[in-house]
Amino acid sequence: MAIRKDSVLGSFSGKLGGIVGYELNGQNVIRSLPVTAKRKPTALTLTNQRRMKAVSQFLRPLKHVIDFGYKNIAPKGSRVGAFQAAQSHTFRNAVDYGEDNVPYVNPEKVLVFRGDLMPPPQLQVTREGNGIHVQWDNLSCRHEQGVLLILAYAIEEKWFWFEEGGAKISEGTFTWELHAGFLPDLHIYVGFYDILRDKLSDSVYGGCV
Repeated sequence: MAIRKDSVLGSFSGKLGGIVGYELNGQNVIRSLPVTAKRKPTALTLTNQRRMKAVSQFLRPLKHVIDFGYKNIAPKGSRVGAFQAAQSHTFRNAVDYGEDNVPYVNPEKVLVFRGDLMPPPQLQVTREGNGIHVQWDNLSCRHEQGVLLILAYAIEEKWFWFEEGGAKISEGTFTWELHAGFLPDLHIYVGFYDILRDKLSDSVYGGCV
């Protein structure tokens, strides 16, 4: 991949011969098109393709959340976008293998938010009906300013709910009522966000409830 400044090609987007041009984070980017392999792919190549497919399927429904949660990992002007940064992190850190060595994304290892703030300490998550109760040790983070972030992800259904600012970090507890007729099993991710400094914490997995 190359960042185009002044080029004989001028400013363009789309396919031209063996290259494609597009804009990423305000920069004009030129990327060569993949070359079709003539040889049969190796077992390692096939495994990596299946891993990337599993990662993309897991993250794709969360794209808007990921764009927010990784915005400081891939700020404007970066060569890699927020979603691509999340794909890379998940590919390297959150892929496990099931029956017949089939790769899948382990929800416990995924980070949907990333940043330098202290993450919620001693997190506990429980559910009663459509109510999600979240509790954390607010005394351990009494010097932190900001609000709670919480994501509920129904992986099989590709549904999610996202709440920002339902509680302050200093409160230590939050009950979230999801107004829906039916709620499947939900994977819960919780983090902190300092709005004034625009800083995030890493997310903490709260379990499947």
